[in-house]
Amino acid sequence: MINKKTKILIVDDIELNRALLCEMFQSKYEILEAEDGKSALRIIEQEKDNLAIILLDVVMPIMDGFSVLEIMNEKGWIDFIPVIMITAEVSDNVMGSGYELGAMDIINKPFNPNIVNKRVENIIENFAYKNSLEQMVENQARKIREQSERLHENNLRLIDALSSIIEFKNTESAQHVFNIRIITKMLLNTLVEIRTDYHLTQNQIELISEAAAMHDIGKIAVPDSILNKPGKLTPEEFEVIKEHTINGCEILEHIAGIKEMDFYHYCYDICRHHHEKWNGKGYPDGLVGNEISIWAQAVSLADAYDALTSKRVYKDAYSSEVAMQMILNEECGVFNPDLLECLIQILPLLAEKNGIIKKDNPEPIETIKVEKQKKQPMDVSARTLRLLEMERQKYKIISELSDEIIFEYDKENDKIIFSEEFHKITGNDTIVFDLKKKGTLLQYIREEDYYFIMSKVEELSLENKMLHLELQLNLNGNGYEWYSVRISGLWDISYEVKCMGYVGKIVNIEDEKQKSIELEKAANYDSLTKIFNRHAVETIISDYLKTASSAAVCFIDIDNFKMVNDHYGHIFGDNVLKRIATIVQKNLKEKEVVGRLGGDEFVVYIHDYETKEALHKRLEILRAELKMELNDFVLSGSLGVSFYPENGKDYRELLYKADQALYYSKYHGKDVCHYYSKECENIPFRSLVSNVDDYGDEVDYIGQLLKLKGDSSSK
Repeated sequence: MINKKTKILIVDDIELNRALLCEMFQSKYEILEAEDGKSALRIIEQEKDNLAIILLDVVMPIMDGFSVLEIMNEKGWIDFIPVIMITAEVSDNVMGSGYELGAMDIINKPFNPNIVNKRVENIIENFAYKNSLEQMVENQARKIREQSERLHENNLRLIDALSSIIEFKNTESAQHVFNIRIITKMLLNTLVEIRTDYHLTQNQIELISEAAAMHDIGKIAVPDSILNKPGKLTPEEFEVIKEHTINGCEILEHIAGIKEMDFYHYCYDICRHHHEKWNGKGYPDGLVGNEISIWAQAVSLADAYDALTSKRVYKDAYSSEVAMQMILNEECGVFNPDLLECLIQILPLLAEKNGIIKKDNPEPIETIKVEKQKKQPMDVSARTLRLLEMERQKYKIISELSDEIIFEYDKENDKIIFSEEFHKITGNDTIVFDLKKKGTLLQYIREEDYYFIMSKVEELSLENKMLHLELQLNLNGNGYEWYSVRISGLWDISYEVKCMGYVGKIVNIEDEKQKSIELEKAANYDSLTKIFNRHAVETIISDYLKTASSAAVCFIDIDNFKMVNDHYGHIFGDNVLKRIATIVQKNLKEKEVVGRLGGDEFVVYIHDYETKEALHKRLEILRAELKMELNDFVLSGSLGVSFYPENGKDYRELLYKADQALYYSKYHGKDVCHYYSKECENIPFRSLVSNVDDYGDEVDYIGQLLKLKGDSSSK
């Protein structure tokens, strides 16, 4: 290792987490621990020259991880001590804040030991390289100033050095610069062979291929936290990356002794324009087509191809075939069609060039090491075992103190284990059930619910962590009651993400559920007839109308109903209203609704009727069923109907028109079904619906009915 620092600082308020991290690194480093941010800062102050890296938790008492980073920035420590943040919260805000404050990486809890180990080692190595390379750049710049008179003859050596620095700083393949030179040269040689309209000499092509090595020199000015970020760049970070094209030109301008050379002009043009695109969607100048020099276009295509076929910090290498297809699909931007033709021609030759196309190489040493680690059991210290046992005891005590049923499902053995509370509620001495034996839990849960739960838990993942269901269980032998069931997965991520089982809890919510049901009924249902009230029916019909191609609203008024209450009393009248509601309900189909508007008035909604003739037959049958013969008189129903969309676009307009049609029926002798027409508007009436609904009059609906309609209609 280049880095000679020997200590790692682990900052986490949970001792078990610190212990697990200690297990990973104690063989290579001296481990320092802190349980909060303030303690960490004291250690950093004392040991800053010896710290190879800091593993920093985000959420801690006294002082959190973000506050630690802020102070490290103020004191300048973040410039020479890399920090990895470890957090259970994976939100964009947390990650964005961490990277903004200078964290080199962010690892999510629960963490994979192998991944953490590899990331820590890589960052320590890269940070050491960065520091050494920055020193190299500084020293080289001093030599450039001192020896500017010799730059002319040493120009190419300088280019190689600077290019190599960029490669190491960017942690890309060390062969990237070589690949860009070769591919650019091959593209341009092929181009002048197959096309006569591109006038490039062999000497020019040689100069261009050498100048191509300078394309990313501007990345020296890009912060390492952005340049080597493993994840997706933010829009702000991408804007910083884009500035390397301008920065590269500025660096070239300060290199004395080469401005008068053709080589310099190729370098400058390539630095500035190697990210321009054929369709004008590149940067920094938004050039289109042949506004971009052919050499900048060639370097751009070479850079895209090599980037795809090389392993980078944020991706694995693609095969040459996949890379070529991605380029042709314009996934990397739009390129000159002539150059694309050249790339297709040289593709077989590229595959033969060592280091340009990655063939099926032997497995990397790092991978072999990981595979060996998989086969070796991890040594666990006495401290870690003690902490794990304490966690187990905590879980046991919490489950015993809770009046909720806690359960754990062992997926490998297909067994479910319940807490002692299960025994208290069910009276069953068995708290461990073997699910391989069919029907073991079906005494407590309906079969369809059991299989539904088993299917839903399979959808759980590290991203979708929690399943919450409300269902009926028969646990106490007194019948089915409502329970809340919450389930979360247990994941083994040591080497690959694997679900080991589930934990959850079961809580009785019968009282809350019944209250909720009663409140829903009170809010939406008529207390007498148990059908929808006028507020609920308006909401439901309005919703149905959004998807209806045709619909009908039928307003029903019971003829002579006042005489029922006068002759037989209100209790008898209430029973009549209940019977009417039952009659209407049994005649309804799917997406058809009946509601009581008040008194003896009902509304029926018919969704997407087949024909008006068929609808008329149904309504006539309904009208006939509403007729009731009493001792002194006959009850019947008058109906008024409006149609969507011809009579109205919304519920209130349709109800108003149906009300007008109803009064037309009343005016022409009652016990009639009439459909809205223009002649309905000439019948003198005052709409109760409009009055009550539009102005929110809270007076008794039946009282209004009697007041406005009176006995003159002989109801």
